[in-house]
Amino acid sequence: MTISDAAADRWLTCPVPRRAARARLFCLPHAGAGASAYDGWPDMLAEHTDVEVLPVRPPGRESRLAERPRLDSSELTDAIERRLDRPYALFGHSVGARLAFEVVRELRRRGRPRPVLLCVSGCPAPQLPVESPEDSSLCDDAFLERVAGIGGMPAHVLADPELRELVLPALRADFDYVDSYRYEPEPPLPVLLHAFGGDDDPEAGPGKVQAWRSQSIGPFRCTILRGDHFFVTEHRDEVIRQVAGSLEGALETSLGLASEAGSAFEAHRA
Repeated sequence: MTISDAAADRWLTCPVPRRAARARLFCLPHAGAGASAYDGWPDMLAEHTDVEVLPVRPPGRESRLAERPRLDSSELTDAIERRLDRPYALFGHSVGARLAFEVVRELRRRGRPRPVLLCVSGCPAPQLPVESPEDSSLCDDAFLERVAGIGGMPAHVLADPELRELVLPALRADFDYVDSYRYEPEPPLPVLLHAFGGDDDPEAGPGKVQAWRSQSIGPFRCTILRGDHFFVTEHRDEVIRQVAGSLEGALETSLGLASEAGSAFEAHRA
């Protein structure tokens, strides 16, 4: 059963509608974050390419604070599936990258149009063995210390008990998604895949980001920028410029991959 239009609208925001845009870009946030993680992106991207930006707002944060926090790739796929009336792309950072990858694979299983571009940022390739402990099982103090260690928790939040209690449920839900994730091999995706990483990221160093190459039969780009896990914030302008460039290139050259990949996927399913 797919979700209703109202439920789909809760997952997706559109801060700057561009109904005649050539393409749509769905932006998936990092752990604990919501659509506001992409504030400023619509106008900045519009300087480079003709795209409508739809940030994703998972349950348990921002305007959905009253809902139980969770990351549900199937429900998010339902929401995105209702917006495939034009070429589209996805960008995800950290856990958002893993979620974006699974959404694209689920859309392929459903026989829906493929994206022209998938951008994954600050996330190890999914086929790599998991090296980190199960963070979601830690006590609150240890868990928040772990999050702070990768740059995901401002000092003023750590120092404020009320803010800590406010952000903990969504953070735990997102880390639980990571801890419970199990990669299932499928044929590579027929998309232009652009991976971003920070050269000093303790979670997803350059080698782990470059390993995304095996997940696409299309062109692969890898951009490593200076910084830790949240390099994407420090270098937002450069990331946006490169996303726009890849999107423009994908829209111009995205031909001939779908039939080849479709045959491979059907053979895999058989």
